[in-house]
Amino acid sequence: MLYSGHFSFDETGENNNERHGYFTCIVNADTPEMALRKFRKRIVYIKNEMKEPLFETIQCIYVEDIVEISDTPDDAIVTRFQSSEGPFPRSKSCSLPTSDTVKIKAYQWVREADDPRELPDMNEEYKEAVPFLQFS
Repeated sequence: MLYSGHFSFDETGENNNERHGYFTCIVNADTPEMALRKFRKRIVYIKNEMKEPLFETIQCIYVEDIVEISDTPDDAIVTRFQSSEGPFPRSKSCSLPTSDTVKIKAYQWVREADDPRELPDMNEEYKEAVPFLQFS
């Protein structure tokens, strides 16, 4: 069974400023409890053994939800939604930052071609996002 775990976290930023964020993991497991154990093991490994810079300042992690995926749907399913008040804050965002597999790929949508493309290297220059859909 495939499980998706969505997590939030508290961290300290520059000058010990409070920060928070979110990340999602996926894993194959027999039960939600086993998935949770695997998530915990991987997160601890990323933080303490890999010493991944993105996780360096994380102080506390919370389980937001775990989604069990028992079948591959033909139609798109919304698995997570969050709405926040105020303007979009300054933040970091990347896909598969600690992945060590070639079985999972991340894509970004490119407006000019109107199709997904593999994500560029995380160190490439930032480009402002262009809306995929816009409603009046």
